Amino acid sequence: MSLLPFPYPLRFTLHPHPHPKAMVYSFGSKKYTTDRPMREAPKFWCSSSRGGPREFCSKENLGEKEFEIFRPWDVPWDWKITACVMMPYLMSAIFTGFMESGGPDGLLKPYSQTMLSQIHSTDEIAMQLFMDQLLKSVAKLLVLYMFVRPHQPFPDDIFSFRWGRPFNLQNGWILWASGGLAIACFAVFLVKALISASSAGQTPNQAEFLAQLLPFIDSSYLSTFCLLGTLGILAPVCEETVYRGFLMTSLTKCRFPLPVSVALSSALFTIAHHSPGKSIEIFIFGLLLGLVYAQTRNLLAPITMHACWNAGVIIILTYLHSQGHEIQKYIL
Repeated sequence: MSLLPFPYPLRFTLHPHPHPKAMVYSFGSKKYTTDRPMREAPKFWCSSSRGGPREFCSKENLGEKEFEIFRPWDVPWDWKITACVMMPYLMSAIFTGFMESGGPDGLLKPYSQTMLSQIHSTDEIAMQLFMDQLLKSVAKLLVLYMFVRPHQPFPDDIFSFRWGRPFNLQNGWILWASGGLAIACFAVFLVKALISASSAGQTPNQAEFLAQLLPFIDSSYLSTFCLLGTLGILAPVCEETVYRGFLMTSLTKCRFPLPVSVALSSALFTIAHHSPGKSIEIFIFGLLLGLVYAQTRNLLAPITMHACWNAGVIIILTYLHSQGHEIQKYIL
């Protein structure tokens, strides 16, 4: 038999009142009393999701929540669902681009110069363009909904559209969309200036997306409204729901760090636009859309930013054309 006494575990009792009394603890069969109270670890209010119930968490856990922009999403589906949703969508976009060699999802190619020679009314083409985008957007969102519906209810920050507190400094969707739009304008202007300086004398690419919009710019009020509805409402809602709301969040489930997920989703977003001459600008814009969404966890922010960008381009070109400017030099 060992001569050493069997060490009993220490047992501590914490008193809930603000001024704890003397602590009593036991060691073996003896009890000891001390007037020195136990020091409780500091506690802080924190929450696992925005707007969720508050709970106590330790200082160590609080440190992980200080930079919420880098926090991954708690995605309830796995990589198989991500592949099933994205692969047909991306393959269709890529093959459409190769076959039609025109704007996002090949929407404008069927209504290019060949169609313009057969249909004399640009209003008809603009309305067909709007209806095609509407049908495609509804189909894509329905396919996405069919795959993710069994995983409901979703966490608070997945497919979230929160209208409240739009100017909140931490996650206000209007505030962050406006800031992201301002940074995007400056970054794209800088990149465009650098590219223009380095590619002076090169022939402009007439197959670029904006070049195909020329027949519709300022042709009539109906054409302008159809373009604004197509590019300012339908395209941002569909693309941001798919690329940011679904793809970017799903990539964090696949062990990709959030910056890598933002970059990958932006790269696929750029490929789907089939605009080689604007690839760098689209990629930068996609990065900023992803960062704004990562900060706000609210799809209203990237949708608003994307819609204001597209609608702003249409409105500015329409105004310049009405003032007699040659708008072709601004878009090529």
